[in-house]
Formats: sequence, structure tokens, C-alpha cells
Amino acid sequence: MKKLLSSLLCFAMVATLTACGGGGRADTSLIRVALGGDCEFLDPAIVDDSITANILAQMYEGLYKLDKDGAAQPNVAEAAPEISDDGLTYTIKLKTGYTWSDGEPLKAADYVYAWKRASAMGIGKAYYSQFINKIVGTTDGSKPLSSPDDIKDFGAVAKDDNTIVITLKEKCAYFTSLLTNTVFYPLRKDIVEKDGGKPLTNNWADRLDNPTNGAFRATAINAKDEIVLEKNDKYHAADEVKISKISFKVMKDSDTQTSGFQAGDLDWATSVNNETVQNTEELKKQAYIIDPFVCNYYILINAGDENKNEALKDVDIRKAISYGINRESVLQATGYGEYAYVLDKIVPVGIPGANGDYNEEVKDDVYGTYDKAKAQEIMKSKGYSADKMLTLTYKYNDLPLHKDVAQAIQASLKEVYIDFQLKVEEKETFFKSRDDGNFELARHAMTADFLDPMAYLSMYYGHSLAGNTVDDDKYEAMITAAEKLDGAERINKLHEAEKYLIQEQCYMIPLFGYTDPFLKASDLEGITSSPEGHYDLTRAYYK
Repeated sequence: MKKLLSSLLCFAMVATLTACGGGGRADTSLIRVALGGDCEFLDPAIVDDSITANILAQMYEGLYKLDKDGAAQPNVAEAAPEISDDGLTYTIKLKTGYTWSDGEPLKAADYVYAWKRASAMGIGKAYYSQFINKIVGTTDGSKPLSSPDDIKDFGAVAKDDNTIVITLKEKCAYFTSLLTNTVFYPLRKDIVEKDGGKPLTNNWADRLDNPTNGAFRATAINAKDEIVLEKNDKYHAADEVKISKISFKVMKDSDTQTSGFQAGDLDWATSVNNETVQNTEELKKQAYIIDPFVCNYYILINAGDENKNEALKDVDIRKAISYGINRESVLQATGYGEYAYVLDKIVPVGIPGANGDYNEEVKDDVYGTYDKAKAQEIMKSKGYSADKMLTLTYKYNDLPLHKDVAQAIQASLKEVYIDFQLKVEEKETFFKSRDDGNFELARHAMTADFLDPMAYLSMYYGHSLAGNTVDDDKYEAMITAAEKLDGAERINKLHEAEKYLIQEQCYMIPLFGYTDPFLKASDLEGITSSPEGHYDLTRAYYK
């Protein structure tokens, strides 16, 4: 803590600002950002964390970009893709005249090279290469290749400097949304493989002379301390970029971020103490809320063969657990207040559906309703009572929020004859336990990697996926059938599959959806964001 506070005081010397981001700013060319953790290599292929992804979003531009409502909008692309009648071929035209920060022209081949490289890495190293592996010529990504050149007849081709033609293995209704992911950012082969560098390594990414095609480029990189970006003067819209420098400072402690912002030493704080924000009127006024923010929180039930607790293989017991949880009490325990809501589906608010918001299209929350009497009735029918309780173990990782939620669930279930034993694990141990199926019940939460219901429903589609404890052939068939359809017909079939997953089989128990507030200096304007939690500082300015 002392080291963080010391760093914060040094950081504050960069610019003068009155408390809580008020007036009197001495430097209007700098944004001081606090990050909630370390970042990875600045390599778009391997990024699977939001911290690094948000830094890269200021440095690179993909073909498409999600807007505030989650729709994929043309970015470097001229327009929406031209899609063949069978839904397999996408033709994308790039805007002309764009360059890299070193003056070299941006070419369609730069995108294609980046995609082949990421696919060759395999999903073990480049997790989101699974999106690229929907393209013809790629493998399933389970085993890395030795070089991008090992991918023969790759289904993404640069027809000329400004045209990319992509051929998919099978129809994918949300492929344009996938193209917004960092793994689809462009890279230059001559930069990645400079001085004999191997194409599938990452060390190249932290060189300070690397060109970028976005509004900023890196001029200082220390993943555990600070990343500094400076304006790319050759950016195609450089006249729209008013900020000259962004300093991303690693501050893992949320209280330190919050107090640093209150002291006027930060302009944009991304991981703050939610309760302090809720209970401090001045901070609440300066809260930046991504709304909708597509994040859910739920209980995953292990009904698979690896779980030896036979009770959880009984669908009636699983339903009794769901009926027995008072979600309003759970919500109060989070301390999120107005920044959270009770969730009765695995897909949260903010995902596009057939005619509006997917979550709100179907109002059927029978298993999301708290019904203590119904839960007790089921448990009694199975031989349980206040004198003979069912013992279950719930795992979660060591953060205060997860402990508070677990204790609220525990209190509810005690009243329906369930002895809910809590087991806390260190973060990495917990994630491994969950991925390995080494749990009875476990906490889970996720945001969307792309804006489609399948971002959530695909988590339990595919028997071999890590952490998939569902293993239900009927669910697999329902998803397979839905993905062969288009438009409203497809969405309606996905609703049916979700109902089967959540209500009929109760493999998981949704609890709440929520958003974490950021804090923004009162004179800082022009920041935009999208529902999956990414923010754009490239057009920010001070009033």
C-alpha cells in the first residue's frame, strides 16, 4: 500500500488538479488513468483481459467497432460486409489513404497476416483465435502450429490493398460482431518478425518503436507499473484527437484509486470502491456508468459425471436451490445499489434480440422467483428437513463481493433445509477448480466477448470445453439447430434453448446483473464506451 501511495504522489506531480477533478487544470493534454491490475504484452493476438484490451483500443483500429448500443459499426472498413446468400462469404472494403504511425500504408494484407498468426498460436496461447478459427483453412486451435505459413488455403484473402474476402466454415450470424475483437486488429509482418524474430513470440510487442494504426502509440511500457501512450500524428483523424498523452498507472487497490481520484490526482479511475462511490454524493455525481453493461453473476451447478454428489444430478433438487434463494437479499449484500438488478436468465440486459433487448423479450422467470414454501416442499419430498439437511459445498474466490454474496445465499438456503458450506480459494486455484469440474457449486460471472446471446449460451455448448459441466445432448442439438437459422427465427430458438438450460434443467442459477462505476474528472468530456466494458479515450478533451 505504501509503495502504491508513493507512486500515486509522484504521479500527481505530472499535472495539477483540484480535488475530485475540478477546475484549475495546468495540463489539458494529459489523461491520467488508473488500472485495476497489470497488463499483458501489448500483442493483440494474445489479449484475453479487459485491462490490456482497453489500452490496445487506443492504439489500434479494427475493421469494425461496437457502438454504445453494441452494434458493430464500420471503422477502418468502408461499410458493413457484403455477405453472400449462403452466409459463408464476407467481402470487406477498407477505407483508402490510412497509414501506420511510421507512414507506411495500412493494407488489407496486414489484417490477414495478423489473423493467420493468431490462429497458428492456438487457443492455449491466443484464446480468442477461436473466433478466427471459424474461417476456412484453420484447425480447431487445440494444438499450436510452428508458423502462420502452416495454414494452407486460408479462407481470408487480401484481394488487393483495400479488399478482404473471408470464407467461413459455416454460417455465423454474429461474425461481424466478432470482427471487433482485438484478435482481429492488424499487424505488420516486418515488425513482428523484425531482426529475425519468430512470428509466434510476444516479445516484439513491448518495443517502443512499434508502429500502430490507431490514435496513440506506446512510448513507455512497464506492465506492472505504467504504460504511457502518445498521440500518433499520422493518424487519419489526428485533428480530432485533442489529448497528447495518456498515462495508464497500475493501482490494484480500489481504495487507493478512489482516494487518488478524490485528491485530484486521477482523471479516469477504472477500479474504484463501489460503496464509497454510492455513499459519497460528490463521487456519485462523477460516476461514469456503462449502461447497459453486459455482465451477469450466477451459480454454476456441477451436474456432470465428475461430481460425486448425486443430489445435484436430481433436477428437482436443483430447482429447489433456485426457489430457495432470496435474490433481493443477495442484491442488497453486494452493495451495488442502483448499479445492479435481479437477473432471471443467463443472458443479461444489453444484448440485441429479435425486436429489442434479448433479455426483455421473454418474461418468464418462474425459476428466478423466490418461493421458500415451494423449495421446502421439494426438499421434504426428497427426505430432507430442518433435522436432516442436505449438505452442499460452494466455491468462490477471495474477494469481499464474492464472500458477501455467498453468505447471503447461505442464509437463504438454510431455511429450505440446505447446509450450504462455503469454501474460498485463491483466484488462480479457484479458476482451475472450476475449469477442471472440481466443485459442487461455484460462483461465476462473465461479460460478453461479442454482442450476441451466443456469447453466453456457447459457454455450455461443446462437451470438450473447459468448465462445461452441462454435457446435455438435447441442449447441444437445440443450439445446433438454432445456429442454422437467421433473424428472429434464430433468436426465438435461442430463447427456447436458454429456457431449457435455466428453467427446465436448472444447470445454473442466475442471480444478478451489474455494472462497476468508473470515476471521471468533471471537466473531462468525449469519452465513449460499449456494453462489453471497453472505453475510448481517443476523442476525449477537457472543457
